Amino acid sequence: MPDTQPIKKVHRKQYAIQLTDLHPDFVIADNAHLPQDSSAEVAVTETILDERDTVVFNAVIERLARLQNYVGYGNFNVIGWDQSLYIARSRERVGEFSKTELEFIEKLFFTNADLLGFYGDKVVTELSSTIAKKDIVKIPGSGHYLFKGEAADTYYRIRRDVGDSIVLTSGIRSVVKQIYLFLNKAARVNGNLSLASYSLAPPGHSYHALGDFDVGKQGFGRNNFSAKFADTDEFRRLLDLGYLDIRYPQNNPYGVRYEPWHIKVI
Repeated sequence: MPDTQPIKKVHRKQYAIQLTDLHPDFVIADNAHLPQDSSAEVAVTETILDERDTVVFNAVIERLARLQNYVGYGNFNVIGWDQSLYIARSRERVGEFSKTELEFIEKLFFTNADLLGFYGDKVVTELSSTIAKKDIVKIPGSGHYLFKGEAADTYYRIRRDVGDSIVLTSGIRSVVKQIYLFLNKAARVNGNLSLASYSLAPPGHSYHALGDFDVGKQGFGRNNFSAKFADTDEFRRLLDLGYLDIRYPQNNPYGVRYEPWHIKVI
């Protein structure tokens, strides 16, 4: 599937422009963070979707979109792969995955993320992994779920300590949800899987599947997913709490942009 190109130099400013305002979920923006020296160069291994995979790539996105429309946004966040296959087979509105679509998804899931320039851990190793309903809780008014225990407790503790201006912007993401997000991101950067992985963990590598979550400032909209969030009073108050860590800080070694909104739980 991926066609790995030679390493080449690109300007961070040029790199970020291609990512600006391209969140794959069509709900929240996905702006890239620019460091102070935005003219600095960074070596990037660009892995581009093979043109031969374009048809199946688009077909998978469209089928997953129909699946999300069928089960609803909130339920799609936590849906498992086996359940997705069953619904696709049994509901004409979704339609059964073809053999080539299944092969494409499996190849994507098991691709070595290092080839994309993403160096984080693979935290979900089985495509068929599931999220038990008994282990999760839906956060009212958000459309998102959190795991019971440390994740939910941390979120509500933040709300108590910082106030109602802090809101949950993204919670649990199943493997299926992450596949959909990642493919949408790749589609919006012309099949460049490396650019996609700069601001969205490849399937199986997202800590949202284990407990991490995103927070933002109420009414701040797309800015919650940009460097502007780091300039808010809410973010400064989060740092002052003393019990939180950010999953992807500045200059992290994972090949991921700075995400001041991403709360590390696991």
